Amino acid sequence: MRLTWMLGLLLLFCSALLSAAPLTVLVGQQKPPYINTANISGYEVELLAEVVSRMGFEPVFVFVPNARIKHLLEQGEGDIASLQPVSTDETGLFYSNPYIRYQNIAVSLAKNELVISHSSDLGRYSVLAFQNARLVLGPDYTDMAQISGEYRETVDQQAQLKMLLQQRVQVVVMDRNIFNHYRLQADNADGFAIHPLFNTTLYRAAFRDAAVQRSFDRALLSVMLDSWYQRLQRKYFGEENQTLHHKLLCSEG
Repeated sequence: MRLTWMLGLLLLFCSALLSAAPLTVLVGQQKPPYINTANISGYEVELLAEVVSRMGFEPVFVFVPNARIKHLLEQGEGDIASLQPVSTDETGLFYSNPYIRYQNIAVSLAKNELVISHSSDLGRYSVLAFQNARLVLGPDYTDMAQISGEYRETVDQQAQLKMLLQQRVQVVVMDRNIFNHYRLQADNADGFAIHPLFNTTLYRAAFRDAAVQRSFDRALLSVMLDSWYQRLQRKYFGEENQTLHHKLLCSEG
């Protein structure tokens, strides 16, 4: 009886150790309101931290350029690669359900009354877009970016809005939530024209271990069914705009 009792305690102790084991998450760099590296916060960081915690692990974040995230995972660095496009399905990696939605928009100054109803229309104006926009916003946008002599991209998204307000560019292309974050910090929070040219973009997480990927998906579903999920959106975006489908939910009942 005493041996059985001691074995039980040992199992509980081992279980506690395992539940506190670290899981390294590779995420992008400074990008409010999604990522704030100064205090390890932001919508994406807090969402991934909650999912990993519900998996029974301790989240450890490593901030790297987006272009290096998947490569580092493939090289054996980290356990989870964030922000992977849905169109990507390389062999050797396992992909989660989409966990985050971006809604890219084009923005101009309302007083300029620019006519923009299609990606090709942007070719008439000076445009400053987020880094790699030409790779993810569709073939028409890619063609425009290649032909235009006044198209640029930047990693500094706060600078996009500053340059628009200073009329150093006529149009900026960026995510709606990022635009709203910096718009509210600007002296002139109004006076913008929004051009909703693009479809929403969904991103998944990538894994080397299929079991970890399945555990992530189960924990993600738990988060999505919790009111905590809506509160997190309102906290960072001021609205709920992250409604996503989950294959485990769709397959139930």
